Amino acid sequence: MHRLILSLLPLFFIVIACKKQVPEGILPQEDMVELMTEVHILDGYISNIPVDSAKKVIDPLYEQLFAKFGIDSTAFNKNVNYYFGNPALTMKTYDQVVKTLEKRERSYYSQDSLKNLIMQDSMSRVTRMQVKLQTLNNMILNAKADSAELSIADRTRRFYEPVGLMRFWERNIFEKKAPLGTEVPDISTLPVPENTTPETTPEEQKPTELKPQENVDTIPFRPRNERLKPVTRPRERPIVQ
Repeated sequence: MHRLILSLLPLFFIVIACKKQVPEGILPQEDMVELMTEVHILDGYISNIPVDSAKKVIDPLYEQLFAKFGIDSTAFNKNVNYYFGNPALTMKTYDQVVKTLEKRERSYYSQDSLKNLIMQDSMSRVTRMQVKLQTLNNMILNAKADSAELSIADRTRRFYEPVGLMRFWERNIFEKKAPLGTEVPDISTLPVPENTTPETTPEEQKPTELKPQENVDTIPFRPRNERLKPVTRPRERPIVQ
């Protein structure tokens, strides 16, 4: 048993010695992914502003970003050299950076689309209200513009139609109900006057027979021009033998 332990101890120390130690001051991989994501967003913002403004804000913005992760410019360069010195670690880190950037981009697009939808709905509501206001103003200020003779029903319809109350107008037109407390008379019980003659139904007219039409000259008649003389044939002279 002691021999087995003594043989395993050197192997244990060899494995520990071969394992690469993480230097001091190196951020964990999750923090490095978040840091590089913020750096890419900050670089995109600085590249889209004027050069004079970028020179004024670039140093304060980077100092604020480094202070968020508790590092400075020297520690940032040290972390970049460590993560970019190993190709496998670089690919693994930047794959997560790209996924994080794509996720944030999708969230920004969804927020923008929601804001645009709310704005379009508000604009359409304002447009409808402006159209209704213009219609009502025309009904009041331009009352004499229409000179056509209208009946009471037409005037009532023109009053209800612009404000969206057509269903009330149609209900009043097509549903004429008797007032409460009145009895509707029955036609069968009404007295028949004495000096009335029964109505006779007109005889059904027989269909007229179709007659053949005469041949009519369809050539249009043209009146003779008065200035032209008629053409006459010359008289035949007798033959002298």
